[in-house]
Amino acid sequence: MRETETPNNLLEARKSAGISRNKAAKDLNVDPKTLYRYENGTQCPNVYVAIRLSDYYHRTVKELFPPRSGI
Repeated sequence: MRETETPNNLLEARKSAGISRNKAAKDLNVDPKTLYRYENGTQCPNVYVAIRLSDYYHRTVKELFPPRSGI
């Protein structure tokens, strides 16, 4: 992954919704540190959490986790 390339769109989705990381983590029933790792691409959510994130941010899983080129 290039430095300018984001691993996913979770951070952008959360910020555009105007929600703090702590509130989102509480609403999603995940630790804020885990949500931070999801947003920064150092940890990947399982499929069930990815679906909850999708529902929470009103975006498709594919919008939140777009396929990366070159794979």
